Amino acid sequence: MPTFVQLCASQNDLFALDEGGEVYQYNFNTKTWLKLAARPRPAATRS
Repeated sequence: MPTFVQLCASQNDLFALDEGGEVYQYNFNTKTWLKLAARPRPAATRS
């Protein structure tokens, strides 16, 4: 289990950030933390 350094809660979600910068979301149905996949940001467009 990773060591979380920050937690964030909203009305229906719980997120955590670990020491390595990975983000997790808590699954209340299975009572486990799920690591979220990183998505690349779209490239900035220049005018």
